[in-house]
Amino acid sequence: MFERQYPTMLAILILPPLVALIAERLGIDEAAATEKLYHSAFYEKLADERLKLWHYSPVMLADMFVEAERTGVIPYPEES
Repeated sequence: MFERQYPTMLAILILPPLVALIAERLGIDEAAATEKLYHSAFYEKLADERLKLWHYSPVMLADMFVEAERTGVIPYPEES
């Protein structure tokens, strides 16, 4: 992808629905979900365009985040 455009795409297209799903699944408000996400190892991976996590849906990313919070390990889906 376009390295300079990725932060914008992340902020506009990926993070809002991801934060909403994390808040819903963890039973916290969106401010707390945003804080949790931004301070996580998962966000470091998501922010790295080279890892291509952006191609997963917000639902899949939320599942990955919640599982990483629960286990401490980021579960990368198997590609078929």
